Order: sequence, then structure tokens, then C-alpha cells
Amino acid sequence: MKVILKNSYMSLGEAGEIVEVKPGYARNFLIPQGIAVSATTANLRLVADQGKAFEAKKLQERDNSKQLLEKLNGLSGITIEKKVSDDGRLYGSVTAKDIEEALAKAGAAVDRRMIVLGQQIKMAGEYKVLVRLVGGLKTQVPVAIVSDAPKKNVVEA
Repeated sequence: MKVILKNSYMSLGEAGEIVEVKPGYARNFLIPQGIAVSATTANLRLVADQGKAFEAKKLQERDNSKQLLEKLNGLSGITIEKKVSDDGRLYGSVTAKDIEEALAKAGAAVDRRMIVLGQQIKMAGEYKVLVRLVGGLKTQVPVAIVSDAPKKNVVEA
């Protein structure tokens, strides 16, 4: 099914582009979310008439992505505190939502769908997380997973 993107969307394309997607994806997600409209002749004419507006929107989204990329590259890393067992295993796992919240606290608001976890994070330690932005821009952000338990004070006699 062909749809016209109203907004740039990560791996699909940029605003104003006509893309081929599966019918269920278009019907159940893209169209209800307002990301795309079906590629009917009326909508195609409308896109042709509003070509300059879509170009301006593309440029604005690319500029926003470049600014966000600079913020992400400027970060020395983020730290997420979780409950950790004695052997370093997490109770649960770190998700894209956890990373999204930590990045927002650091001043770089990223949608969790832009965060790509190569594997599940189930151990404390340091990881590199891929962030894909609109316009094909991507970067890796260092993430440190540490224990949220207070350090025990050991007193030697």
C-alpha cells in the first residue's frame, strides 16, 4: 500500500515522500497516528500543491536532528541506577524507555523508538547504545548501568 508521509519518520522516509508499506501497518499505525495519509489521487495533488511547505518541514526536521545530534555527541555518557544482585545481574532489564528518560534528564529529548538496543541489557556495566535520528543521522551514546544500593561503609578494626 502506498502512503504519503506527513511527517518524517525514522526508517520510512521524510515528510512529503511516497512510500510503500504493508496495508496493516498503514491502517493500524501510520494513518491513525497522523504520520501518513493514503496515496490517493486527491492526496497526491494536495502534496504537489504543498511542495514548498513539505520542503520547509523537511529542512526544519533535519536542523532539529542536527542540533540533537550535537547534544548527544556532547554528552560524556549517561548513568542509570537499577537494582543489582551481588553478582552484577539486574533485577529486570534496562529498556529503551529507561534510556529515553535518562537522556531527557541530560537535556537531550529523544523518542524511545529512535533508540536501538543491540541486545537486552541485563548486567551492570558500560554499554554503547545506538540512536537513529531523522535524516539518516545516527550516533552511539555511552550508557553506564550501576547499582542503586548505597555503598556499605566497611570499618576495619
